[in-house]
Amino acid sequence: MSSRKTAFLPLLTLCLAAAAQQAPELIVDIDVNDEVYIRKDHALTPEEIVELVDNLHKQGCTTIIVRAGYLGLLPYHTELSYPLKFDPDHAWLHRFPMIKDINAHIKTDTALCERYAELLSKANPPKVFIDAAHERGMKAIIWLDIFDDFYPGFRSKFLEENPHCRWMSRDGKTPLQGLISYAFPEARAFRVEQARELLDFGADGIHCSTSSHQRHMPNVHTVDYYGYEQPVVHAYKARHGVDIRTRDFDKEAWHDIKGEFMVQLYRDLGGLCHERGKELWIGLQLGRYTQFCSDPHFSTNAVARYANHWKTLVDEGIADAIIVGDYEQVSVPGHSYWSIKTDIQLEEGEDLYQWAARTYQPYCKDKVRLFIFTEWLNSHPDKLEPRMRDFARWCVENGFDGVDVHEAMNFERETNWPILGKFNRWLKGEPME
Repeated sequence: MSSRKTAFLPLLTLCLAAAAQQAPELIVDIDVNDEVYIRKDHALTPEEIVELVDNLHKQGCTTIIVRAGYLGLLPYHTELSYPLKFDPDHAWLHRFPMIKDINAHIKTDTALCERYAELLSKANPPKVFIDAAHERGMKAIIWLDIFDDFYPGFRSKFLEENPHCRWMSRDGKTPLQGLISYAFPEARAFRVEQARELLDFGADGIHCSTSSHQRHMPNVHTVDYYGYEQPVVHAYKARHGVDIRTRDFDKEAWHDIKGEFMVQLYRDLGGLCHERGKELWIGLQLGRYTQFCSDPHFSTNAVARYANHWKTLVDEGIADAIIVGDYEQVSVPGHSYWSIKTDIQLEEGEDLYQWAARTYQPYCKDKVRLFIFTEWLNSHPDKLEPRMRDFARWCVENGFDGVDVHEAMNFERETNWPILGKFNRWLKGEPME
């Protein structure tokens, strides 16, 4: 072989390796609660968890995100939560119109929790997922529900012991049920301790999701009604000399302060992760605000919101990856939900994915990976495949680093596993037929 050819082969190998590294990553999140729920005739088994991870691996998934929260309960082996059990009295006390048949709700969720408890008696679910992923050379990131701690029949030990740690109305009398305020150091410490336990199981990192079933719950339909917790009030007065509970004030400065408390949560979690060589992933709603709307949960009634200080997450090296458009309908830019996010101004012909690429990528380049979120998928194969084609196109054309596919449950049938494999190949550059 000539020296010229000999020199060419290593160069070709390097080019192919670089191309492979640049290909968008296929990430799949796993809502363990739904995995339990869809098996109505038996409890999810450790063997089925391993089979699920194996099927994801075969289709090209490189990272799984495993949910470790359940409406205030923590469904793994921990003393931070009450045992996984449904409380009918709590369900009756907090029933609301969306639950049309409270008796059916009690029956269904009691059975669900019993199946979950059976799984917990046999195994520690996050640990099974983590071990199965590592055996296949995959990463396992654990998903924390930081804003999902209440629903009728489900009791949060932390909030029952710390009822003050909730987003509060201006008069100090009406909390937003289940929405923890991280303005309180004890709330941040709770999440850090939860993350510590999960990292001890061997997780490769922690993901903070903005998923929130509290958006389904009834609350006051007034924009910015909540967010007047005592630490927020004190911080605003210390900086601006105004008591926001009694006087007019600058709302943008208020949103900034609430956002700074969220940065402190992420800073604490990032410190924990990074000292162990692990990663912190953060779900980021688009634009200036993370907002929680009154029912319906994509309404224009942003009853609670805070500023997204995402540049701080980049500048301080807090975030290793950001999932943009987390739990939003980014694929529907004309939805009324977006009208309250007035800072998002699309250029002519631009969609929200193009806006996100234009907004975040230049600042995050070579510092933080940017992934997009597939939103809620229809598992019927005739609807699923074209939808996945759309997300592959949005990712590749806009240069994102990968896609968080929500969720594994949508592919768990014979007709659908091949669709996930096709999606992976589309991400890698195979033409979309």
